Amino acid sequence: MTQKSVAATIAVLLLASSLTVKAQKLAKSDDVAAKMLCPDEQTYKGKYRNQVFGFSIRIPPGLTGYWNSARCAADEKYGCVCMGDHGRFIPLAESASIEAFVGWEMDHGWLAKDYEKEDVAYLRKREGVDKLKVISSTGARLRNLRGRRYLVEFTENGQKVLVERIIALYKGVEYQLILRTLPDRYRSDRREFEKVVSSWRLTRRVD
Repeated sequence: MTQKSVAATIAVLLLASSLTVKAQKLAKSDDVAAKMLCPDEQTYKGKYRNQVFGFSIRIPPGLTGYWNSARCAADEKYGCVCMGDHGRFIPLAESASIEAFVGWEMDHGWLAKDYEKEDVAYLRKREGVDKLKVISSTGARLRNLRGRRYLVEFTENGQKVLVERIIALYKGVEYQLILRTLPDRYRSDRREFEKVVSSWRLTRRVD
């Protein structure tokens, strides 16, 4: 091999090495950028655990969860600041969804039945809602917690809607699982809802 060919080979190897290093740096920067996404900009699959309020669910296969709280705000020091994590929103279709929502109890003297009454009363007064009726209302369990489960039907802006909700209270926290769908989707969407219900667990809270 001549000196020129050796020099050319070395030059090619150096160029390839340089390109590899640059590619690795770009890949790392992409990974860092992905890790810096705020929670409300990310999507979620599989198990979700809320450490503040102490519960977990499993998002059914084929579905995606999204942040279910107030939007986070950009911050130069911390990257983003979020008011709190109150659960996940799981779309089923344009007009159907499952929600896992949690928050502090409004009134420590209330029972789950009182929260049910308050919710139904709110729906009756909400603009655009008409012909509301309670299809079913019963005591229920969310894993080992006693609570309420009820199904309401109403017309909203001319479209018939079904909302099924489970409410349970524990140590100052109100836990909710909610299915919102249309009558012709209810049976199939309820199967996905039951998967979330059966996956629900109390977990240890982390302050």
